[in-house]
Parts: sequence; C-alpha cells; structure tokens
Amino acid sequence: LTLFVIGCKEPEDSENPKELPTAITGKVTAITTSTATVSGLIVDDGNASVTERGIVWSENENPTTDDSKANSGSGEGTYSVDLSELTPNTTYHLRAYGINSVGTGYGLDKLFTTNATLPTITTTAITDITIGTSVSGGNITDDGGSPVTARGVCWSTNPNPTIADNKTTDGSGIGSYVSMLTNLLNGTTYFVRAYATNSIGTTYGNEITFLFATYS
Repeated sequence: LTLFVIGCKEPEDSENPKELPTAITGKVTAITTSTATVSGLIVDDGNASVTERGIVWSENENPTTDDSKANSGSGEGTYSVDLSELTPNTTYHLRAYGINSVGTGYGLDKLFTTNATLPTITTTAITDITIGTSVSGGNITDDGGSPVTARGVCWSTNPNPTIADNKTTDGSGIGSYVSMLTNLLNGTTYFVRAYATNSIGTTYGNEITFLFATYS
C-alpha cells in the first residue's frame, strides 16, 4: 500500500490580497539646531499586520529604512517620533514608513531644515605689549551651521565688552586669527573678548583681563 502525502497551503484571499501598508508623512514641528518632531499615519495595513512603523530621514531624497530611522511601534493609526543628533542649518528629507509581511510602504518625501546656532569661539591670550598696543585674537572652531561674516576682538575698561565698545575687524570664516589692540592707556586694566558673527547673531569668547603697563 502506497500512501501519498500532499501538502496544503492556505489559499490567498482573492478578494483581499495582501499589499504594502499605506503610510502618510505628517508635519515637522519643534525644529531646533539638532532635533525635530515628526508625525506619521498608517491609514491601511494592506491586509497584513504592520509590525513596525516610524520615520526615516536623510540628506538625500526618498530615504529608506537603510538610512536613519526612528521606530514608533506597530499597527495602524497616528504616531509621533523625535529625531535627534541632526546637524545645524541642514536640509533633510524624511518619510513615514510601515512594514508588513509584504514589505515596506513609504509616505511622500518631505523637507525641513534645522536651525543654525551661534559660532563657538575662544579668546587668545594677550601678547606683545608695546607702547599703546598689544596682540590678542581668537579661534573659531564651529560656525554654528551659518558662515561667520565678521570676527575680531573687543575690549573695554569695563567687564564683558561687546562690539559696541572698541573692536577690531579681522575677516570672516572659521579658524584662528590675530588682532591688534590699539590706543591703550598705560596703567589701565582692560577686559578683552574675541567675537564672531553669523546669521543668528554675535557670540563672544572667554574674557581675558590684563593690566596694560609699559615703561618706555
């Protein structure tokens, strides 16, 4: 007696075939220099349970789950995710996504740009004191995502000098530079700070205090 065993496969529901989920990319809110909040919506699971949903993003168009992504659980409905570790003043593409047994469905590609921030700067120590002059400068290590359009040092006989006080103008861009302080009075204490200006505003380096004294 010979027995034949025939495997059985559950038939597909021809009236409700399985498809990719339908995802909608929502609004981008709470944008800062390095973070943003994005909403998404899975409106249809494609007749197969959505096992993962979230937001993908990249500096390139139509990002996928191979790029940066933030997971927000599973199933249909609305959700919100927080993006982090973004670069200041950078334009990103993002899309909502949903994954089921068929594959990954994406929402439309949307753009947003992170905010810029103030530059990062330090003040160079005072050197080369001569009659009426001395040398300082600064070092700009980060432009904050927006080009530095002005830089130099400012000084005053009062603490926390600003660009409304005495100042030098020493070009633009990041990196180190040298500034010459002039018209200094012998026996006078001065307060000095480097400064840098971009589209967000002006920031200042650490304050240096020194007594200007020459004996010539």
